[in-house]
Amino acid sequence: MKVLLLITLVSLLLGIGALAGQFDIAEDEVRIVGGNATTIEQFPYIAQLRIDNQFECGACIISPKWVLTAGHCTNGYTELIENITLRVGATEFDQTANEAITLANLYIHPLYNETTQDYDISILLLNNNLVFGNKINSIALPPPNLVLPAGTLATVAGWGTLTYLGALPTQLQEVTVPIITNEECALRYNDTNTYISDRNLCAGYDQGGRDTCSGDSGGPLTANGVLYGVVSGGIGCADAKYPGTYTNVSSVRSFITSVTGL
Repeated sequence: MKVLLLITLVSLLLGIGALAGQFDIAEDEVRIVGGNATTIEQFPYIAQLRIDNQFECGACIISPKWVLTAGHCTNGYTELIENITLRVGATEFDQTANEAITLANLYIHPLYNETTQDYDISILLLNNNLVFGNKINSIALPPPNLVLPAGTLATVAGWGTLTYLGALPTQLQEVTVPIITNEECALRYNDTNTYISDRNLCAGYDQGGRDTCSGDSGGPLTANGVLYGVVSGGIGCADAKYPGTYTNVSSVRSFITSVTGL
């Protein structure tokens, strides 16, 4: 899970008194891992999910009142939704100046498996509808049971660390990665405990170097204006052997529709 490493990293940083906004990051330094800095106007459907006002994960706006994130980001909080808030509409990592958006309910997929991370999807119902504009908007959902061809280029965005065990960014990052088949992905992970199922998408370059990292969980993987994946996990960050893994939104489309009507 991309988020577990983030918790450890943030705890360490807080222990030495460093804040994310204080990192000295050169303007030309690559972001996410092997990506680039971007702005919220390019990804108005991305949100920050915070627990007890601490950054935890990314999230994906799919309508004025519904948001998707990874199941592992909200696991254990079904009865504690008052601890979860969202921040939207800003490029910067530190969004505490923005109004916190509260939840009316959350729905983790009933088949979510904490051990294998299968069905790693959670749906958030907001207390109040978002007001859409150029910095806040929704992303389209794919049809059910669609398989993206290998080699399809998809873009992922988030505020996760810039390298494995590295620093957090000061602003939103993006990176483009190619889809690989689930069969190839399963072969890459066959010597690990990582489980690849039909509910997964995998993406990455054979040589590694570009990927999501810790804190990007729950964020969007998109192609041609459609949300095909939600960042789920992987081993390390940008490892040549281990591609990033995503929840295949198309494969859980019936669950999304049953909860949201979308």
